[in-house]
Amino acid sequence: MRRFCLLTSVMLCMMGAALADPTPVDPGSFSTNAKFSVDKSAMTLSSAVAMIEPRLGAPGYSWLRISFYSFPLTPDDVAGVTSGNIESMERKWSGKANNPKDYNSSHAVIQLSVDAKYKVWQVDMSVPGHACTIAPFEQDVKGFLQTYQFDGKNLKLKSKGSYVCDMKFMGIPNQNFGWDIDVNLPVFEKAKPKK
Repeated sequence: MRRFCLLTSVMLCMMGAALADPTPVDPGSFSTNAKFSVDKSAMTLSSAVAMIEPRLGAPGYSWLRISFYSFPLTPDDVAGVTSGNIESMERKWSGKANNPKDYNSSHAVIQLSVDAKYKVWQVDMSVPGHACTIAPFEQDVKGFLQTYQFDGKNLKLKSKGSYVCDMKFMGIPNQNFGWDIDVNLPVFEKAKPKK
């Protein structure tokens, strides 16, 4: 009986330690090989981070943003990301501003508007200096989501295509947005801004 109590105590302590210290996320989990273009400008990005946050003014909807970067995540970046913060990644990207060619080809965002059941209703794409809703209607969204699985914690998304963005309202020629992405990422809830 004593051995049973001792064994039970040891097992409970081990379980408690495992639950208190979750398995760290490997920086390699954020690796990708994503391609983006606007007209003749193109870039290939090597890492991606996915965050979800409530969509203000649209109860029941959220923004699921996938931020792509030209540099890998460090363990410190991963610690920030897992707590809902990408400030260190954004600082690294902003630090490239002294070299416009590098800065303009080192970041992109794919933003999905999702409802409470994670159905996608709209897709936006942005790269430095350019932004467009690349899937504004249901038919466009279906074409964009060649592979899409999202359960609130993990995202698998594969999409390749292009979309001509109507820029007449800005008085400039239309722009051709292109993408080729294949990600399988953990998704983290974006931290609320500090007051």
